[in-house]
Formats: sequence, C-alpha cells, structure tokens
Amino acid sequence: MKEKTEKQTPPLLQVSRVTLSRGDTLALQDFSWSVRRGEHWAILGPNGSGKSTLVQVLQGWLWPQSGEVSVLGRHFGSDDVSELRRHVAWVGNEVEPEFPAHQNVSELVMSGCVGTLGMQFEQPNAGQRFAAQKALKLMNLTALAKRPFNRLSQGQRRLAVIARTLAMNPELLLLDESTSGLDPVARERFLERISGLLGPDSKPLVIYITHHLEEILPGFTHVLLLREGKVVAAGPRKQVLTPVLLEKTFDARFTLSARNGRLWAVVR
Repeated sequence: MKEKTEKQTPPLLQVSRVTLSRGDTLALQDFSWSVRRGEHWAILGPNGSGKSTLVQVLQGWLWPQSGEVSVLGRHFGSDDVSELRRHVAWVGNEVEPEFPAHQNVSELVMSGCVGTLGMQFEQPNAGQRFAAQKALKLMNLTALAKRPFNRLSQGQRRLAVIARTLAMNPELLLLDESTSGLDPVARERFLERISGLLGPDSKPLVIYITHHLEEILPGFTHVLLLREGKVVAAGPRKQVLTPVLLEKTFDARFTLSARNGRLWAVVR
C-alpha cells in the first residue's frame, strides 16, 4: 500500500546521482535526495560540505557534470528553468543589498508580488496587495510597514525579505544560513517566526540550510546531513539526528541535550 501511495505522489524535488566539481574540488559526489509534499527539510553540515552548492543547483544556477535534477516537476535540461525560478524563492545574506534602502517595508514586500526589486511604477492589484499584507502579518511586521528598509535591524531586514518571498506565493522556499550575522536575541526571534511556516499543510515547502544543530526547529520533519559533498544520512529527523550520525558528519564527539524540541550540542 505504501509503495502504491509513493507512486501516486511523485517527489516535488528529486536529485539523482549528481556529481558537480568546482575547480579541483568535488562539491557534490554521487549525490541523491528526494523531497515529497508535506515535508520540511533542514540541511545540516560543516563548512565546505556542499550545502551552498546544492542550493545553487536547485535554483538552476549551477549545472552538474552528471546526474539528473527535477524540481517541482520540471526536469533540468529539458524544461524551462527560468520559469521554474518564479516558483522557487531563495533568501540568503547576499540578497539584502539589492533592495532600495529608502523604500519602506510595505513597498519592499509588495515588490515580490510584481516581480521587481522594490516598487517603481507598478500598480499592484487588490489580490497582490492582500498577499503582501498577509505576508507582513505572518512575519509580524505589520507595525513596521511604513518604516524604511534601511532603518530596520538586521533581523527585521531578514524577515522583511522573507515576507517579500512569501508574497510571491512560491512553492519552495530556500533559507540559506539566514541567521548569519544575527545576535542571539535576534536569532531566536527570527526562528520563532520561521516556525510558523512549518505546518504539515503549509505552503511553501521550506528547506533550511544551516551548520547549527540547535536551529533545527521541531517543525522540520526531515533532515539531510552532508559532509564533503556526500550524503551522510537523510530522512525523518528522529532517525537522523543521532549522536552517531552527527559525529560522522562533523568528525567530532558531542554531548547532546534536548530543550523545547530542539537539540543542543557540546563538543567533547
């Protein structure tokens, strides 16, 4: 019965035996992974494990030397990848400087609906304005809607950019080390807002890239562990987040403790 169900619901994301070199380095080696509807994934691994390379592959910015990639039913190499990017949203540190600093948060989020970096002469319709207001509320930014982007804290800017991507109504949201540069308080407030995106029937599907174990929130259903471009383990979080697999991933021994559904590690 399970096998029949899986055939009826093909993966939303399928990476099969992908190998990709960057210079003299094998960034991904015989890499295979699949994601199905209703799954929210955290990708965990040390620096240089291939996390950022994988994100670029999923967006169609990097092409592997071998293997196959399919995202949201579109096969790289045969389907229009530029059209796919309308359905895949990415948030990383590099994107924030691209937005007009003087525009307010509401305008920034609205620009996601019309597909521009900030508002110029576009006239969004009622549906797009509603989508922007909904995204602002979800990220708890309604009170800051009229504040200029350059007057936000770093954590607030990060949430504003995510609100903009949600206004686009994407099917897949890639959060690439989104807490980088945030202080501990801002990080926890940021993670609290992200947890609201991780319901079993929530859209978009979230893939969260990190090298911090404690950032894997209880709402993440699955975890992928990477080391040196290879899969150490992939599957339901309780099966993957074990001392043996984590030690294999980071080449270190840990003492793990659980608090509020999250794991914390101390290196031994």
